[in-house]
Amino acid sequence: MMRGNIIGNKIRTLRELKGYSQEYVAGKLDIAQNTYSKLEQNQTKLNTDTLEKIAAVLEVSINDLLSEEPIVLNFNGVNHGAQGKFDLIEHFHAGQKELYEKIIASKDEEIQRLNKIIEGLLQKK
Repeated sequence: MMRGNIIGNKIRTLRELKGYSQEYVAGKLDIAQNTYSKLEQNQTKLNTDTLEKIAAVLEVSINDLLSEEPIVLNFNGVNHGAQGKFDLIEHFHAGQKELYEKIIASKDEEIQRLNKIIEGLLQKK
C-alpha cells in the first residue's frame, strides 16, 4: 500500500482535475472545508467510510485512490477548457514523478539492450 501523503496528493490532484473546489467536495462529504483540507494535506487520518465517500465524489474507485498506479481518467464533462486540462494533467503526472522515472529508466535500459542486439546483428552482415 502506498504512503499516506501520496493518497492526499492523489485526492487533491483528482479534485483539481475534476474542476472541484475544496468547498464543493467538503460539502458533498458533509464536512467543513478546513477538515477536508487537512485530509488532502495528510493531517487527518482517512478511514474507509471517508475514502468511499471521496471516491464516489471524484468518480473513482477506492482502489484507484490507494493504488500506486496512475489513474486513467475520462475528461468528458470536465469544463476546464483545453489549456486548463493540459496544465492539470501535467500537474497530475508531476505527482506521479517517481513512478514515471522508474518506468522511463526501465524503458531506457530495454532500448540500450535492443540497440546492442541490433549492432551485433549489423556487424554479422
